[in-house]
Amino acid sequence: MADIVWTLRWEADLAAEDHTALAALFARYYPRDHATFTGTRSWMGARPEARVIGYDGDRPVAHLGFVRRMLRLDDGGSQLVGDVGLVGVDPDYQGTGLGGRLLAEAGAALNRLRLPYGFLTCAPGVVGFYATGGWRQAEGQVTRMIDTEHRPETFTGPALVLPVTASFADWPTGQTVIRDGLEV
Repeated sequence: MADIVWTLRWEADLAAEDHTALAALFARYYPRDHATFTGTRSWMGARPEARVIGYDGDRPVAHLGFVRRMLRLDDGGSQLVGDVGLVGVDPDYQGTGLGGRLLAEAGAALNRLRLPYGFLTCAPGVVGFYATGGWRQAEGQVTRMIDTEHRPETFTGPALVLPVTASFADWPTGQTVIRDGLEV
């Protein structure tokens, strides 16, 4: 595998050419949504606040975006998380271990920001990938959210939690988690 350089990039620091390169990467690993990622559009729902990017030379080949967000709980409480999305590796690099390195780099970035947890929703078929990076399924929880088409949705698929500075045992259980903004 090539010598990948990892960086945490803040959204306000990205130039148009950065967004263009990321949009091209996303169109490769999200081929069903390739029409979303055109020109300088390098986001699907919410724009990430920060991005963990792996570069091979000047080409981005791995990416994970996140926003710091308060999730509401149906009992009236709330939970601070790094809400994660746009996770992927260039198809030419898949199967090389780069995805595992991406998850490790992202966990380190969330830790540097002192976030208690990472949080994401995903398809059942990728739960195993995230589990290799320490993510755990929040059993029995559903996530109410706004989908990328700007519609309210009750997502009953996997919601995953990465314990960062807090213990998984302290994650709120048996509740509906409410993500009041667009998913990343």
